[in-house]
Parts: sequence; C-alpha cells; structure tokens
Amino acid sequence: MKRLYVNAAVVGAGGLGLVAWATVSGPGTPPGALIAAAVAMPIAVALAVWGRSGVRTFPTRAFWGGATVGPVLAIASHALVAAFVAAFVVGFADSGRALLESLRADPRLVHALGSPWIIVLLVEVVAVAPLTEEVAKALGARLAGPGSAREAFLAGAAAGAGFAAVENVLYAAGAAAFGGPWPAVVAMRALGAAVHPLATGLVVLGWWEWRQHRDERRLAARFLAGAGVHALWNGSFVAAAVVEEAFGVPAALGPVALAFAGALGVVLAGTLWSVAGSVEAGRDPFARTTAARGLAGWIVLSSSLLVPIVVLAVGFPGFYRG
Repeated sequence: MKRLYVNAAVVGAGGLGLVAWATVSGPGTPPGALIAAAVAMPIAVALAVWGRSGVRTFPTRAFWGGATVGPVLAIASHALVAAFVAAFVVGFADSGRALLESLRADPRLVHALGSPWIIVLLVEVVAVAPLTEEVAKALGARLAGPGSAREAFLAGAAAGAGFAAVENVLYAAGAAAFGGPWPAVVAMRALGAAVHPLATGLVVLGWWEWRQHRDERRLAARFLAGAGVHALWNGSFVAAAVVEEAFGVPAALGPVALAFAGALGVVLAGTLWSVAGSVEAGRDPFARTTAARGLAGWIVLSSSLLVPIVVLAVGFPGFYRG
C-alpha cells in the first residue's frame, strides 16, 4: 500500500506543478495541461483513500460512474429543482428585498441580492447541489457493487473523485474560455479535493449500513453528514462571492479565500483520512470522538464562521453600530 501513497503524492505534486507552470506561462499554456492539472488532485486523493482502505482492487466502475452518471443526473436534477425554486423565489422577490432593507443592510448588498435570479443561484449552490449531487454520485458508486463497508466507503470516495475530476475540468475550461484565471480556479479546487470523496464516501457507507441493518436513522445521519460537508464548502465561498460582488473587494478577498480554502481543505482531508482508517478497522467513524477529532471539528466550525461574520459586519453595519 505504500506504493499507492507514493503514487498519490507524485500525481498530486505533478498537478500542483502544472498549475504553477500555467500561472507563469499565462495564455500560452496548452489545453492538455489544463485538463491534467484539473484531474490530478482528485485522482491523488482516490489513490490515497485506496491505500488507506486496505481494499485490494480499486473500484474503477465507481470512479467512472461518478464521472458520468453523477454529472448527468446532477445536471438534470438541478434543472428541475432550479425551475421550482425560481417559480417560488420570483414571487417573493419584492418581499425579500424589503426584508433586507428592514434589516438595515448596506444598500450595495441589497442591490447585489436584489435580483431573484441571484437568490435562485445561491439556493441552488448552497442547498440544492449538495443534496442532488450526493444522490447522483452515490448511484454512480453503486455500479461497483461493493461487498463490504470498506469497499462501500472506497466506492463512494472513488465516485466522488471521478465527479470532482469532471467538475474541475468544466470549471477550469469555463474560466479559460472567458479569459479568467483558470490556474487560480484549479488551485482553489485542488485545495478542496477531499470534499467530494469524503461526502460521497459517507453517503455510500450509510447506504451499505442500511442494507445490512435497515437502520434509517444511520442512513439519514450519514447522508446528512456527507451533504453537510458539501454544503459547508459551497456555502463558505458563496458568502465570499456575495461580499466580493456587493463591495468590489476582489483584491482583498482573493488571498483570504485561498487561505481559507487551504485551511478548510486540510481539515477535510484529515477527516477523510481518519474516517477511512476507522472504516478499515471495522469501527464506526463517529462512535468514538478523540480529542484530535474534536479539535478538528472546532476548527471547521470556527473557520467556517469567519466568512459569514465578514458578510454581517460589512453588509449589515447597523448590527454592530447599535
């Protein structure tokens, strides 16, 4: 298994090296480097979880299921849910704007959130995406037909990695097509490479445990934990994007957002490593909370509050001015 860790380190370092090279090279970077950089870190995470899980065979079908079935079902469900949310939100657009004004929000924030389509986008990214994408990725993971809890968690992690690889390429290609800083996009997503594998690993583990014990509470707990990890990541950067759009401070928020992504990404990667080890040992990953895990949880909670606090402090000056 040490060979897998070495391979994971080489692939991850190669991906980061491509990002650094593209940053220096600028527009002249070949498209192949974009794709390789975008998929490198999810593959590295998948290899590391494979080594940690103790499973002899990598669930290739789960990886490709997450990369194909996951995005297709996620996009289809996004369209349906977004249509419903749009119909609901548009009808309350004026009421929502009045609510922001009554809270003494900064007029710039009211303007930024004034369009109902912005609200639809926020709901889509923070609430809809974590729920629908986790279901879609889990369906892709089931193509591997896991036969144990270890195989189920690895299949979920592999499906999450496959989904992340495709999503990274789409985000990076979109940024490159519109003249944006795609190396920065890839770097940001590389820092959060553990998000999708951890989230979907928990969801598929819950599905496997439900098949064995028919315990709906455990299934719900695992699914909500996975979707919660996903929502935590999405929601943090949505808050930063709202502040950037409303107050025009990209130069100030860029380094902060990158540092935040790095800190949160490290905590989530550590959590993924810990959960994979617990599953490999046959333990419930949430049954015993050591001091280290408790500290990690508090780091996630505390760091995730930073961005919403910035939104409140900047967007709602009446709250702290009295």
